[in-house]
Amino acid sequence: MINALVSLNADLASSIAFRYSCLLTGVADIRLQPIHVEQVDKNGYPPGSGWVRSTWEKGLLHTATEEISQLLYAERSSCPPLDTTIVRIGDREEELLKELEEHAYEILLEGVLNSFDSRLFKQKVHSKLFKEAPCPIILVKNLVNPDRMALLLGDPKDVKPLVSCFLRLFGKSRVTVDLVYYIVKKTGQPEFRKKAADSAGPDWEKAVRVIDEAKVLLAEDGWTPEESWIIQDSIKRIGDMMGEYGLVGAYTPRSTSRKQQIMDLLSRVPSATLSCKW
Repeated sequence: MINALVSLNADLASSIAFRYSCLLTGVADIRLQPIHVEQVDKNGYPPGSGWVRSTWEKGLLHTATEEISQLLYAERSSCPPLDTTIVRIGDREEELLKELEEHAYEILLEGVLNSFDSRLFKQKVHSKLFKEAPCPIILVKNLVNPDRMALLLGDPKDVKPLVSCFLRLFGKSRVTVDLVYYIVKKTGQPEFRKKAADSAGPDWEKAVRVIDEAKVLLAEDGWTPEESWIIQDSIKRIGDMMGEYGLVGAYTPRSTSRKQQIMDLLSRVPSATLSCKW
């Protein structure tokens, strides 16, 4: 069973992320652990460390617990039984990192509303939490059915870590998966190309080789991709085309240039995204 930490706030993004997490339990063997961190700046704490502070913290925890309980109660009919929600006070990123590290979760889920402005998504992926999390992260933008997934391949180095990540999380799931090799359009290249990998000619030799390597790794675990595509277009249009999937996975390397491109692409994907770094 995959242990998933679901970070929640009392807002629309978290409501969507939680409902999506519940849908995931319908296609994969996943245990959900909700958590809410009530963010408090250092200046927000009352002075002292005795009865006044203790009473203040208890009141804050009670209010936060009530708000998150209402969110979970509203979705109770579509979700399996859950463990008691963890509610903490403090720095949100530090508390989430501590929980992830202490209890060895295999995945973190968070909500981020889909928007024409990609800055909110990019703020998430450039955060300390995203950089230091010891597990893959799913960012949920819209409520979509997660039973159809795609793996984005842009470099031969992506194949092994991305396929391994997918199999570790969803190897025993009831989903279908497509392989998509993407090429970001450069000046002078055609505006749009989308080809089935099985019928691609010699001009696409590198793409076909990468896809074939991914197929071999999947086959070792009993998986066959439903479809395999080669897409050459702008980052925006490639991202838009990924909207038909319920989860789009990518390897996010440490290399700054390659990481920037894949993060730009994931920011354009309207559905949920899976970022694998291992």
